[in-house]
Amino acid sequence: MTNRKLVGLVGTLATACLATSIGLSAAHADPSGSGSTNAQHYEIGLFGDMPYGDTGRAQYPNVLTDMNQHDLAFSAFDGDIKNGSEPCYADVDGSAQAAGKPDIYKYALQHFNTLRAPVVVVPGDNEWTDCDRPATAGPTFDAVQRLQYERQLFYPTDRTLGQRTMTLTRQSAAFPENVRWTFGPVTYVGLNVPGSNNDFIPDGDTSDGPQAEANAEYAARNAANLAWIHQSFAAAKADGSKAIMLVLQADMFGDSPANPAGTTADPTDHFADTKAALARESAAFGKPVVLVNGDSHFLTIDKPLTDDAGNVIMNVTRVMTFGSALNHWVSATVDPNDPQVFTFHQHVIAENVPTYHFNS
Repeated sequence: MTNRKLVGLVGTLATACLATSIGLSAAHADPSGSGSTNAQHYEIGLFGDMPYGDTGRAQYPNVLTDMNQHDLAFSAFDGDIKNGSEPCYADVDGSAQAAGKPDIYKYALQHFNTLRAPVVVVPGDNEWTDCDRPATAGPTFDAVQRLQYERQLFYPTDRTLGQRTMTLTRQSAAFPENVRWTFGPVTYVGLNVPGSNNDFIPDGDTSDGPQAEANAEYAARNAANLAWIHQSFAAAKADGSKAIMLVLQADMFGDSPANPAGTTADPTDHFADTKAALARESAAFGKPVVLVNGDSHFLTIDKPLTDDAGNVIMNVTRVMTFGSALNHWVSATVDPNDPQVFTFHQHVIAENVPTYHFNS
């Protein structure tokens, strides 16, 4: 579809490893979510879908080291702490000890806490919705139980992960992964919207775990997500924010360089009301809106959100981050004097670039 074409680059999509020095003395204030911080110009990190497999685990520390060399106000991880084929071993039920394997959730937590700046984490499908798939290598595990375990480990308080933390507003005890915070002129929102069709399983699908449990989970979480989207846009308006950024895992639009438009094998119908809510709220907000997601692993900056007539909603920009075999990250600089507020930069990690081979 023409509206899925790359609609220019928002600001500057810089060359590899671009590092712009930005004064952040005010940006290191601890935002309470009330908009009281004086932070104005600052840089944030965006990453996700890593580490995948042995290669990913070898390269992932290079990403974190590079992020630590930047003066980030905070970073956001948009889900997937492992690949989809590896088992979801955890200590909560003894599966990790029984298999002589590391707890993948504690492994992820350990690495998040090597980051100097605060890091906000939203769940991805690989560590919960896909854990009960019969096709997953090794044993299968209860998906909802894995999500609850992730909630206990990653969201035990109102603080972020990372060596330096900041305060978040969590939606509820039932959905602590849905968060909101204000930093300088921008409202930020985290949502649990995972790939695998938002954890909905249609009738007759036996490849994706128990249907009844998944669909009951989907219904409750989806209602909470829609309410949080509405409340967060209202909060951004009340705070006088100049922009809003929403971070979630799913590629709700379903196409990427690996899966061109119309060819994706994964259904996306149960993202429809999320996209509709984002479209209506964004159009009414009228200021820059950025949607950050992972899931498809290719760096993409485009404008995929439309109204019911197919008109592209021009104040919405989607940023899909690197991931899987592409172990790199993206930063965004925030400038309240820029009408677009955000400028995006790619950070390609030299150590993680493969040796290229050509047949002739």
